[in-house]
Amino acid sequence: MMGPSHAATGAAAWLALTGPISPVAALHMPPELQLLGALTTAGAALISDWDHPRATIAHALPPVTEWISRGIRAVAGGHRQGTHSLLGIAAFTAVAVAAANLQVPIGGRVYAPGQGIIAAFLVAVAAKALRLLPGRGFVAGWLLGAAVAVLGTVLGGGLWWIPASVAIGVTVHILGDALTCVGVPLLWPARPRSPLPLPFWTSTGRFRLSLLGTTGSWREWAFVSIVTAYTIVRAVSLVPATGRAIAAAVG
Repeated sequence: MMGPSHAATGAAAWLALTGPISPVAALHMPPELQLLGALTTAGAALISDWDHPRATIAHALPPVTEWISRGIRAVAGGHRQGTHSLLGIAAFTAVAVAAANLQVPIGGRVYAPGQGIIAAFLVAVAAKALRLLPGRGFVAGWLLGAAVAVLGTVLGGGLWWIPASVAIGVTVHILGDALTCVGVPLLWPARPRSPLPLPFWTSTGRFRLSLLGTTGSWREWAFVSIVTAYTIVRAVSLVPATGRAIAAAVG
Protein backbone atom coordinates (compact mmCIF):
# COMPACT_ATOMS: atom_id res chain seq x y z
CA MET A 1 0.00 0.00 0.00
CA MET A 2 1.02 3.62 -0.56
CA GLY A 3 2.07 5.84 2.35
CA PRO A 4 -1.12 7.95 2.45
CA SER A 5 -3.17 4.75 2.38
CA HIS A 6 -1.32 3.40 5.40
CA ALA A 7 -1.79 6.68 7.27
CA ALA A 8 -5.52 6.79 6.53
CA THR A 9 -6.07 3.20 7.65
CA GLY A 10 -4.06 3.83 10.82
CA ALA A 11 -6.25 6.78 11.78
CA ALA A 12 -9.41 4.82 10.98
CA ALA A 13 -8.27 1.86 13.07
CA TRP A 14 -7.61 4.08 16.10
CA LEU A 15 -11.01 5.74 15.81
CA ALA A 16 -12.73 2.36 15.48
CA LEU A 17 -10.89 0.74 18.39
CA THR A 18 -11.14 3.63 20.86
CA GLY A 19 -14.76 4.59 20.23
CA PRO A 20 -17.69 3.76 22.53
CA ILE A 21 -18.78 0.73 20.51
CA SER A 22 -15.31 -0.78 20.26
CA PRO A 23 -15.15 -4.44 21.33
CA VAL A 24 -11.88 -3.66 23.15
CA ALA A 25 -13.12 -2.04 26.36
CA ALA A 26 -9.61 -1.28 27.58
CA LEU A 27 -9.13 1.08 24.62
CA HIS A 28 -12.28 3.15 25.12
CA MET A 29 -11.21 6.79 25.31
CA PRO A 30 -12.82 10.22 25.60
CA PRO A 31 -13.51 12.08 22.35
CA GLU A 32 -10.46 14.35 22.61
CA LEU A 33 -8.05 11.42 22.89
CA GLN A 34 -9.81 9.62 20.07
CA LEU A 35 -9.17 12.63 17.84
CA LEU A 36 -5.57 13.28 18.92
CA GLY A 37 -4.74 9.59 18.83
CA ALA A 38 -6.01 9.33 15.26
CA LEU A 39 -3.27 11.76 14.25
CA THR A 40 -0.49 9.90 16.07
CA THR A 41 -1.67 6.52 14.80
CA ALA A 42 -1.75 7.82 11.23
CA GLY A 43 1.95 8.53 11.67
CA ALA A 44 2.59 5.24 13.47
CA ALA A 45 1.10 3.42 10.49
CA LEU A 46 4.13 4.60 8.49
CA ILE A 47 6.77 3.27 10.87
CA SER A 48 7.12 -0.11 9.16
CA ASP A 49 8.33 1.64 6.00
CA TRP A 50 11.23 3.21 7.88
CA ASP A 51 13.29 0.52 6.17
CA HIS A 52 12.91 2.35 2.85
CA PRO A 53 15.29 5.25 2.08
CA ARG A 54 12.60 7.26 0.28
CA ALA A 55 9.85 6.78 2.86
CA THR A 56 8.30 9.91 4.35
CA ILE A 57 9.31 8.93 7.86
CA ALA A 58 12.95 8.56 6.80
CA HIS A 59 13.11 12.29 6.08
CA ALA A 60 11.12 13.64 9.02
CA LEU A 61 14.20 14.88 10.89
CA PRO A 62 17.27 14.61 8.68
CA PRO A 63 19.93 13.41 9.02
CA VAL A 64 18.89 11.55 12.21
CA THR A 65 15.87 9.76 10.73
CA GLU A 66 17.93 8.90 7.64
CA TRP A 67 20.60 7.27 9.81
CA ILE A 68 17.90 5.36 11.67
CA SER A 69 16.47 4.23 8.33
CA ARG A 70 19.83 2.80 7.28
CA GLY A 71 20.17 1.00 10.60
CA ILE A 72 16.68 -0.47 10.44
CA ARG A 73 17.18 -1.56 6.84
CA ALA A 74 20.42 -3.33 7.76
CA VAL A 75 18.94 -5.14 10.76
CA ALA A 76 15.63 -5.99 9.08
CA GLY A 77 17.18 -7.30 5.89
CA GLY A 78 15.80 -4.71 3.47
CA HIS A 79 12.37 -3.37 2.61
CA ARG A 80 9.27 -5.32 3.62
CA GLN A 81 11.24 -7.80 5.65
CA GLY A 82 11.65 -7.66 9.43
CA THR A 83 9.66 -4.47 9.87
CA HIS A 84 6.64 -6.20 8.36
CA SER A 85 6.50 -9.11 10.79
CA LEU A 86 5.16 -10.04 14.21
CA LEU A 87 8.66 -9.45 15.55
CA GLY A 88 8.59 -6.00 14.00
CA ILE A 89 5.34 -5.16 15.81
CA ALA A 90 6.86 -6.31 19.11
CA ALA A 91 10.12 -4.41 18.53
CA PHE A 92 8.54 -1.07 17.59
CA THR A 93 6.03 -1.32 20.44
CA ALA A 94 8.81 -2.13 22.90
CA VAL A 95 10.78 0.93 21.78
CA ALA A 96 7.67 3.09 22.20
CA VAL A 97 7.07 1.71 25.70
CA ALA A 98 10.69 2.31 26.70
CA ALA A 99 10.72 5.85 25.31
CA ALA A 100 7.34 6.68 26.85
CA ASN A 101 8.55 5.56 30.27
CA LEU A 102 11.81 7.50 30.12
CA GLN A 103 11.81 9.82 33.13
CA VAL A 104 13.95 12.92 33.60
CA PRO A 105 14.09 14.69 37.00
CA ILE A 106 14.21 18.47 36.68
CA GLY A 107 13.90 20.88 39.58
CA GLY A 108 12.48 18.32 41.94
CA ARG A 109 9.87 17.14 39.46
CA VAL A 110 9.91 14.12 37.16
CA TYR A 111 9.04 14.51 33.48
CA ALA A 112 8.48 11.95 30.70
CA PRO A 113 9.71 13.79 27.57
CA GLY A 114 9.70 10.65 25.45
CA GLN A 115 5.93 10.62 25.22
CA GLY A 116 5.76 14.14 23.83
CA ILE A 117 8.65 13.61 21.42
CA ILE A 118 7.07 10.46 19.98
CA ALA A 119 3.66 12.14 19.66
CA ALA A 120 5.09 15.22 17.92
CA PHE A 121 7.18 13.07 15.59
CA LEU A 122 4.28 10.82 14.58
CA VAL A 123 1.94 13.75 13.93
CA ALA A 124 4.61 15.50 11.83
CA VAL A 125 4.99 12.36 9.71
CA ALA A 126 1.22 11.96 9.35
CA ALA A 127 0.75 15.59 8.36
CA LYS A 128 3.38 15.24 5.65
CA ALA A 129 2.04 11.95 4.28
CA LEU A 130 -1.57 13.12 4.22
CA ARG A 131 -0.68 16.66 3.09
CA LEU A 132 -2.67 18.17 5.92
CA LEU A 133 -0.60 21.35 5.91
CA PRO A 134 0.83 23.60 3.17
CA GLY A 135 4.47 23.49 2.22
CA ARG A 136 6.89 20.70 1.39
CA GLY A 137 8.91 20.69 4.58
CA PHE A 138 8.22 19.26 8.01
CA VAL A 139 8.31 22.52 10.02
CA ALA A 140 4.54 23.04 10.05
CA GLY A 141 4.05 19.35 10.79
CA TRP A 142 6.37 19.51 13.78
CA LEU A 143 4.50 22.57 15.08
CA LEU A 144 1.21 20.69 14.76
CA GLY A 145 2.83 17.70 16.46
CA ALA A 146 4.00 19.86 19.36
CA ALA A 147 0.48 21.24 19.74
CA VAL A 148 -0.99 17.72 19.80
CA ALA A 149 1.59 16.64 22.38
CA VAL A 150 0.71 19.58 24.64
CA LEU A 151 -3.03 19.06 24.24
CA GLY A 152 -2.72 15.34 24.88
CA THR A 153 -0.72 15.97 28.03
CA VAL A 154 -3.17 18.55 29.35
CA LEU A 155 -6.40 16.79 28.38
CA GLY A 156 -5.39 13.19 28.98
CA GLY A 157 -3.20 13.48 32.03
CA GLY A 158 -0.20 12.52 29.95
CA LEU A 159 0.43 10.66 26.72
CA TRP A 160 0.27 7.22 28.30
CA TRP A 161 -1.59 5.87 25.27
CA ILE A 162 1.27 6.46 22.80
CA PRO A 163 2.56 2.83 22.91
CA ALA A 164 -0.95 1.61 22.03
CA SER A 165 -1.04 4.08 19.15
CA VAL A 166 2.27 2.73 17.85
CA ALA A 167 1.20 -0.90 18.22
CA ILE A 168 -2.07 -0.30 16.36
CA GLY A 169 -0.41 1.73 13.62
CA VAL A 170 2.32 -0.83 12.91
CA THR A 171 -0.16 -3.71 13.00
CA VAL A 172 -2.54 -2.02 10.58
CA HIS A 173 0.35 -1.24 8.21
CA ILE A 174 1.33 -4.91 8.07
CA LEU A 175 -2.27 -6.01 7.59
CA GLY A 176 -2.61 -3.53 4.74
CA ASP A 177 0.46 -4.83 2.94
CA ALA A 178 -0.77 -8.38 3.51
CA LEU A 179 -3.75 -7.49 1.32
CA THR A 180 -1.47 -6.81 -1.66
CA CYS A 181 0.10 -9.25 -4.11
CA VAL A 182 3.53 -9.03 -2.46
CA GLY A 183 2.37 -9.99 1.03
CA VAL A 184 4.42 -9.86 4.23
CA PRO A 185 6.95 -12.17 5.96
CA LEU A 186 4.81 -12.41 9.08
CA LEU A 187 7.04 -14.97 10.82
CA TRP A 188 10.38 -13.31 9.95
CA PRO A 189 13.21 -14.21 10.38
CA ALA A 190 11.73 -17.67 9.86
CA ARG A 191 10.36 -18.36 6.39
CA PRO A 192 8.37 -21.57 6.85
CA ARG A 193 6.71 -23.17 3.89
CA SER A 194 3.13 -24.25 4.11
CA PRO A 195 2.73 -28.01 4.56
CA LEU A 196 -0.24 -27.77 2.21
CA PRO A 197 -0.81 -25.66 -0.93
CA LEU A 198 -2.60 -22.67 0.54
CA PRO A 199 -3.44 -19.54 -1.49
CA PHE A 200 -2.53 -17.16 1.36
CA TRP A 201 0.82 -18.78 2.26
CA THR A 202 3.52 -18.52 -0.41
CA SER A 203 6.49 -20.80 -1.00
CA THR A 204 8.79 -18.00 0.21
CA GLY A 205 7.12 -17.86 3.62
CA ARG A 206 5.06 -14.75 2.93
CA PHE A 207 1.41 -14.36 3.82
CA ARG A 208 -0.97 -12.55 1.53
CA LEU A 209 -4.60 -12.09 0.62
CA SER A 210 -4.37 -10.29 -2.71
CA LEU A 211 -7.63 -8.41 -2.29
CA LEU A 212 -6.11 -5.04 -3.17
CA GLY A 213 -3.89 -6.23 -6.02
CA THR A 214 -0.65 -4.34 -6.60
CA THR A 215 0.41 -1.29 -4.61
CA GLY A 216 -1.42 1.81 -5.85
CA SER A 217 -4.07 -0.17 -7.74
CA TRP A 218 -7.61 1.05 -8.28
CA ARG A 219 -8.77 -1.46 -5.68
CA GLU A 220 -6.48 0.10 -3.09
CA TRP A 221 -7.76 3.58 -3.92
CA ALA A 222 -11.37 2.43 -3.72
CA PHE A 223 -10.77 0.78 -0.36
CA VAL A 224 -8.90 3.77 1.02
CA SER A 225 -11.60 6.16 -0.22
CA ILE A 226 -14.14 4.34 1.95
CA VAL A 227 -11.75 4.30 4.90
CA THR A 228 -11.01 8.00 4.47
CA ALA A 229 -14.70 8.88 4.35
CA TYR A 230 -15.27 6.99 7.60
CA THR A 231 -12.30 8.71 9.22
CA ILE A 232 -13.45 12.19 8.21
CA VAL A 233 -17.02 11.62 9.44
CA ARG A 234 -15.82 10.22 12.78
CA ALA A 235 -13.22 12.95 13.24
CA VAL A 236 -15.67 15.75 12.51
CA SER A 237 -18.16 14.26 14.98
CA LEU A 238 -15.49 14.43 17.70
CA VAL A 239 -14.60 18.10 17.18
CA PRO A 240 -17.38 19.65 19.33
CA ALA A 241 -16.61 17.46 22.35
CA THR A 242 -12.88 18.07 21.91
CA GLY A 243 -13.51 21.81 21.78
CA ARG A 244 -15.47 21.65 25.03
CA ALA A 245 -12.68 19.66 26.68
CA ILE A 246 -10.09 22.25 25.61
CA ALA A 247 -12.30 25.12 26.82
CA ALA A 248 -12.76 23.41 30.18
CA ALA A 249 -9.00 22.84 30.54
CA VAL A 250 -8.18 26.43 29.67
CA GLY A 251 -10.94 27.86 31.82
